[in-house]
Amino acid sequence: MPSSRPQQRIPVLTWHGYNVFGDRYDNNDLIAFAADLRVIDDAGFAVVPLVEVARWVRGERNDFADLAGGARPVVALSCDDGTDYDWRNVIHPEHGAQTSFAESIRSFQRERPGQQPALSLTSFVIASPSARRQIDLGAMAGQGALNDDWWQAANASGLMPIESHGWDHNHPTVSPVVQREQRSGDFFAIDTFAECDMHVRAAANYIDSRAGRRPSLFAYPWTQASGYMRYRYMPTVAEPLGTIAAFGGQSDYLTRDSDRWYLPRFVFGPDWNSRDSLLALLDGAC
Repeated sequence: MPSSRPQQRIPVLTWHGYNVFGDRYDNNDLIAFAADLRVIDDAGFAVVPLVEVARWVRGERNDFADLAGGARPVVALSCDDGTDYDWRNVIHPEHGAQTSFAESIRSFQRERPGQQPALSLTSFVIASPSARRQIDLGAMAGQGALNDDWWQAANASGLMPIESHGWDHNHPTVSPVVQREQRSGDFFAIDTFAECDMHVRAAANYIDSRAGRRPSLFAYPWTQASGYMRYRYMPTVAEPLGTIAAFGGQSDYLTRDSDRWYLPRFVFGPDWNSRDSLLALLDGAC
């Protein structure tokens, strides 16, 4: 049960919309997300925008009472890679019709109006059109489900802020990649100014042009950040460009002492795979 004491640890929960391997909670992130919204609400937690949690870490807000409808413990939600499953209902080639994250949010809001006034799911998207086409062909069986024509509508909806997951994910199905030696599949290898600048500045410029708002958050692919990117580029170059925080993804709660250039998250599958394990994770925040 939530504690009445001020919350010191905030969980950020993450799903991947393309993780569709069946029709059960434990093998379909879309099904899990829809159920998890109700688990979170039943547990007494309020969902707040991820950017506001980043501002809390930065000391720019003291609490979330204005967003949470009172003194409730809070959680923030995110999803990675920006596949169409985030925003659109998609027909999966093996498992049929799938309900998007966005549609699950709308269904929840119809079912429980007013329960979660600030409910949003931050989508970290891959910027490069060429990289997305290659990832779709090489890792998603050519579903045509890595588009950017929905980003502006998602941003405008208030349900799904669009943020940056870098230029090309340094993904092994992409050629060429930004990494100078073509060492794909390892984001630790992004460790020069030119490489970081493509993943942050160039990616933000493109996302802004398609989504109608410049991203202020960054999520490192595979949770990996080189020392140069984390300790030098982000605070000295990315922050003046408008990036206020970056997420690494190691399994932990955010606190006031968290490194704002490597903020932790919990990921569905590795960190929880049942309603009970989600409840235990939420209980650990209080």
